Amino acid sequence: GGCQRLGRVGEFQAARPFHGQLGGLPEPVAGPRHLLTSPAFQPRLIGLDELTPQGAADLVAEALRHARPDDPRPTQEAGALAELAGLCGHHPLALQIAACLLTTDAGRSVAALAADLADARTRLDVLCFEDGGHTTAVQAAFHLSYQRLPPPHRQLFRQLALSPGPDIGTDAAAALAGRSRGRTRDSLAALARAGLLAEQPQSSGRWRMHDLLRVYAAALVERDSAKWRNAAFTRLLTHCGQLARAADAHRHAHDDEPLPGDFPDRAHAMHWLEAERANLVALIARAAATGYPRAVLELEEHIRLFLLERGRHAADAVTAAQLAVDCARAIGHTCCEATALGHLSQALGDCGRLPEAVAAATGSLDIARARGDRERQITALHNLGGALRRSERFEEAAKAHTESLALCEETGDRGRIGKALVGLADTLCDRHEYEQAAGLFTEAVGHFAETGDWHAEGLNLMRLGDTLFAMKRTDDAVDAHRRALAVYQERGDEHHQAIAMQHLWAVSEMSPEEAVDNYEKVVAICHKVCDRPLEALALKALAGRLQRLGRYDEAVTAHRRAAAIHEERDEESLLIRVLHDLGTALCAAGRLTEAVEVHEREIALFRTRGDRHEEAEALERLATALRRGRRRSQATEASATAIGLYRELEDTWCERRTLGDLGLPVRDAPRADRVMAEYHWVLASLPEDDTPGRQSRILFALVLAQRRAWRITGMFWSLASLTRIVWRNDRAAEQFVADSRRLTKAWLRLFRPGTTLAAVAALRNRNRRPTA
Repeated sequence: GGCQRLGRVGEFQAARPFHGQLGGLPEPVAGPRHLLTSPAFQPRLIGLDELTPQGAADLVAEALRHARPDDPRPTQEAGALAELAGLCGHHPLALQIAACLLTTDAGRSVAALAADLADARTRLDVLCFEDGGHTTAVQAAFHLSYQRLPPPHRQLFRQLALSPGPDIGTDAAAALAGRSRGRTRDSLAALARAGLLAEQPQSSGRWRMHDLLRVYAAALVERDSAKWRNAAFTRLLTHCGQLARAADAHRHAHDDEPLPGDFPDRAHAMHWLEAERANLVALIARAAATGYPRAVLELEEHIRLFLLERGRHAADAVTAAQLAVDCARAIGHTCCEATALGHLSQALGDCGRLPEAVAAATGSLDIARARGDRERQITALHNLGGALRRSERFEEAAKAHTESLALCEETGDRGRIGKALVGLADTLCDRHEYEQAAGLFTEAVGHFAETGDWHAEGLNLMRLGDTLFAMKRTDDAVDAHRRALAVYQERGDEHHQAIAMQHLWAVSEMSPEEAVDNYEKVVAICHKVCDRPLEALALKALAGRLQRLGRYDEAVTAHRRAAAIHEERDEESLLIRVLHDLGTALCAAGRLTEAVEVHEREIALFRTRGDRHEEAEALERLATALRRGRRRSQATEASATAIGLYRELEDTWCERRTLGDLGLPVRDAPRADRVMAEYHWVLASLPEDDTPGRQSRILFALVLAQRRAWRITGMFWSLASLTRIVWRNDRAAEQFVADSRRLTKAWLRLFRPGTTLAAVAALRNRNRRPTA
């Protein structure tokens, strides 16, 4: 973000030391009365930049240790420190005041202060420190900035507390204020100059208020009349509802009807939905809590399909749908309740909460049956069949879809008949009954074509093509996908043209050159229509084809673009896969330093997720990149760490594979048994009590095993790695000395007199000639 400011406040310099003062930070800010009467008053701007969560917790912990080196609270209450830092909004001034409160009261636990700050209504009152008649308070600093504002700017500052989302756009703020966009922008800029708001990113038209400032603004707006607050919130709700309706229309523009003029095209609509997602979900929750049930039902209807798209925001879809169910029940509208339960069933299914999804669909069906509402019965049966299919209850799912199909045939609605056929065909596909499924898809496509539903026709031609390909009828599959592409080309639907191209090329035989040209077209279309998930998928496919052609630098660029999309969308699991492929492409391109950086990031992500096996495999990839970059000592360290993880997971096959990469004969080779026996004997002779020590012990065992196998070069690099660890870590040095002593004692025990004589006798008996 840009530079943020807290406000124009003074800094009172005390003549004596201040208890709990943080090293490197200014003295705490005095209260307004003392500031304005002090001759030392020096107005200045105090930065509002937030610290990282870890940095904020460390700041308070360091303050406590600075005041009392033996203070046990930083160590004993690490979790409470993190909670306290979060409640302070990671704001340096608030953290400093919290540290002062703790350092001057050694008996007060961190958890107790965090509990006092938990109530947002009294949080600013708690963040106040008095010392010798001088007051330091967050609220006082905010109040000074607020009081300097003209009335219109103060009013907007208070109204912003009515917007429940994490940020707000300029247009939404204008609707909230009931003023023109230009005048609202001027007020927002004035608030930013006063340090009460920040535009993030700069020139983006999106404004963010710090959490503590939001608490302060919420306390102020409560003093305004309820009528004035309700009018402002209603304007915001109406504005967002109108834009959500327009964005939804652009998102699935399948009809020939004219589109709303709120957005110039689909890309702008999708961008707005992405930017406003968190705000819209928060707005639904606020509207449900403050008595706007119909607005909740309407807004949830317009954003649900966007939230369900590819399952990325399925948790938000569940929240919105559950609130819609509650609102429908509150107003006693059973039709809306049945519809909302259907939406909830779909969202729960996408979240993997399948028993709840089945229960929600069943509830929707019960309401429809009680009302005798056949249309809603059809929809509810379709949702129930989908939830049962995901739960792998295929017989029940087929029964639900069959019942839905029968009701559709009674009504004669060909579009609904096609939808029921598709549900039944999906169930058959999951049971691998492809022949019957292909027949049902073909029949459904015919119904959609006759009703003029070209969008559903195209989608189900693609499903038919995928089914035919699973039956190994490649030519028929290609033909079905070509027909789908033709449908979308005829209608000028570029977005679904890209989807159809992806499906077509997945089953077609093409030269790598043709594939590159085709996927470049798909990437361009996806970027144009703002389908970021499909763009990332096409970029990964493009990168794979480029690598086959030996165009590694271009492949790296494609992988980096895909990684940027996944990072932007917080799709960690997909990001990790791309990093894997990116590291491989960088190695192939000879850009080994970059490959090492990518694999190190991959390892860090696996470590954060707690996936030990994947972490070990990523370490092996890192070791390969390091070896190719002639950084053999570090490569050996990475391999030793991977071996340690495999031993922890008891994966002997992968352990042996990594040992083989280090040059040890692990199977079906001369001396393999003796080498592995020595390797295991060393590790068995040394205790495994911690992870850092495990790496040095494995390297110790590698040195001796490589010596036994006469792998002198490998032994040298293992010894160099062990030396590096010992040199940079005093504890490892001590561990090395202790391990050497243990191995020496164990070795000597092998050569006790009795053992030696027995070994000599066994050797003599083995070499003695047999007698007749």
